Amino acid sequence: MIIIFRRWLWHLRSFFYFSSTTIRVVALCVCVHLISSVTALVGVGYTGISYSSVLHNCFSLNWPLFSKGFVWQLISHIFMHGSWWHLILNMWACVVFGSVLERDHGARFFLKVFLIGGIIGGAGWLAYTAVLPFLSFMAPLSGWIAEPYRAWLCAGDGLKGSLSDSSCIGASGGVFALLGCFIAMYPKRELYVLLFFVIPLRLRAHTLLWIIVAFTFAEAIFIQSPIANASHLCGGAFGYWLGWRSVRLGRCKV
Repeated sequence: MIIIFRRWLWHLRSFFYFSSTTIRVVALCVCVHLISSVTALVGVGYTGISYSSVLHNCFSLNWPLFSKGFVWQLISHIFMHGSWWHLILNMWACVVFGSVLERDHGARFFLKVFLIGGIIGGAGWLAYTAVLPFLSFMAPLSGWIAEPYRAWLCAGDGLKGSLSDSSCIGASGGVFALLGCFIAMYPKRELYVLLFFVIPLRLRAHTLLWIIVAFTFAEAIFIQSPIANASHLCGGAFGYWLGWRSVRLGRCKV
């Protein structure tokens, strides 16, 4: 049994040593989500609280603990995800755009965009959540959604949170930073996308930028789901600025 375990550890070490940094980040996110899924099945004594809930409180980005010194949450929340679909979508985008940036500009540049984008996205989410109590006037804008679909879309729930009872997890801030940086560096690169996961489109990267920005603002204003749109926009804005700056400095040919 010990020999098998050591052999498994050796293969795991070899995977992380020879694979690209993008794949290592994806593997780390998958491992963290597996740990979260398994610990959700194990309770802490007779408290009725799972170990997953404890890990979530300690490592997700939430103001009550962050304000008490849990500053690592600005980074740790990037590697946590709420569901397998959340994880799959983020990691797919990370591989598609991150692998290109890593191939053309190196692993350090990829990590710089991803991690700083995630941190800025988290900080943007905290700032947005802090002003949520002053945005209640926007609630009627989601009233156009029929009642059977409101629960499915969680429409209107995005304005009900506050710093005291909300938390943020996910690599979306870092992923949007990768996307923004990619678009700024390769605005004329042709991409194939599935609009709403159904309609196939071929478009240039700079066109995709406007579609994403428009959709993000439309979702935040007219649907108001608990999706961390502030994190997406802040992370994406940082990535786009960094990519634009790299082009201006001659580090990348458009």
